[in-house]
Amino acid sequence: MRNITGQAVMGDDLYGREYELSRLWEHLTQGEHVLMLAPRRVGKTSLMLELRRAPRENWDVVYVDVQRGDGAADCVAAILAALAAVPKFRNRFEAFPFSSAVKDIFGRLSTTVDTGVLRVELKSAIGREWSNAAEHLQARLMRLPDADRKLLIIVDELPILVSRMLHTDGRKDEAELLLSWFRQVRQAPDLRDRVHTLVGGSIGLEGVLRRADLSGLINDLTPFRVDSWDRSTAAAFLHALGVNRGFRLDDVSIVRILELLRDPVPYHIQLFFSALRDDCKGDAAGISQELIDRCFNDRLAGPSGTAHLDHYATRLEIALDAHQHDVAISILDSACRRNSGSNLAELEELRRRGEPTFWSVLRDLEADGYLHRNENRLEFRSNLLREWWRKRYGREATP
Repeated sequence: MRNITGQAVMGDDLYGREYELSRLWEHLTQGEHVLMLAPRRVGKTSLMLELRRAPRENWDVVYVDVQRGDGAADCVAAILAALAAVPKFRNRFEAFPFSSAVKDIFGRLSTTVDTGVLRVELKSAIGREWSNAAEHLQARLMRLPDADRKLLIIVDELPILVSRMLHTDGRKDEAELLLSWFRQVRQAPDLRDRVHTLVGGSIGLEGVLRRADLSGLINDLTPFRVDSWDRSTAAAFLHALGVNRGFRLDDVSIVRILELLRDPVPYHIQLFFSALRDDCKGDAAGISQELIDRCFNDRLAGPSGTAHLDHYATRLEIALDAHQHDVAISILDSACRRNSGSNLAELEELRRRGEPTFWSVLRDLEADGYLHRNENRLEFRSNLLREWWRKRYGREATP
């Protein structure tokens, strides 16, 4: 087992997710289409890629990531490219009734296809005619080979793409049309039990669409929640990883690491192990509580942690408009000052200035893994994120 930080993990490196994988396949084999709900860095993409790496018998799986896209053409081109890269599907797309530019692209496909290049070329060729391309794609999906096989199309980071479109003048209609097309594919009788979809992202699609009054376009999806490890799984992972990498952690050290993190986000645990190992020069005899605390405060929650945690801030900029973003920052600023968070009463003035927006933003901060509500208190789920946020964005902590 390797300690991979920053990249998705699969196979033997994917730890403690057997139940989630089993349940995902259960939903899919029952004919359901899945909306994966997951906070940042808990392993959402790893689960998606594991579905592709080790599909069930008689299943074909393609995966696309659309977070860098800015329009519907990006999404359609990504799906087309992923399917065209599979030899068994390729000839089904060479005869597409597209423009001559698209036909030329398919005509030049080789046995080894660079899907990234193909995706860019297809987007350029499709241009503003993406809805026409989407209709032809759906028609081809109805005539895929091997009627006894099922196809799973995984679309990662769709909420980011949709949010970017909704925040761009004149593109809300395009976003609505794209989501309507996806819904049409899911509900097409000729595709039932043959083509399945799984969509997910690091910001909640539900919140993005709720703010745009488009929630009805995903109400046929089955929600599937992926959360952090539980504490016992996290402890077992640290023990197994230490044995495997020759850097054994005793129980006291593991307890202290998990106390400092509070929320056992897999990626944060991997970062902690890596940083601690480096601080000890690979010698576990040098571990002490003082060293663990210093590693947490100075390395993970300090300036060097920005590269690993700043996405929590940038995701808010993508998901929220300017006013909603200001509200979110105010809520997080209040909650980060103390380890125990803040009381809702401390946010009374903010709430009175715009109650519907306040509660909508708070709901998203909870759903996307920033905060959780403990009776009338709002606390950061992750103490690592809280401490880093306090140092970078918040005011000085109060006693």
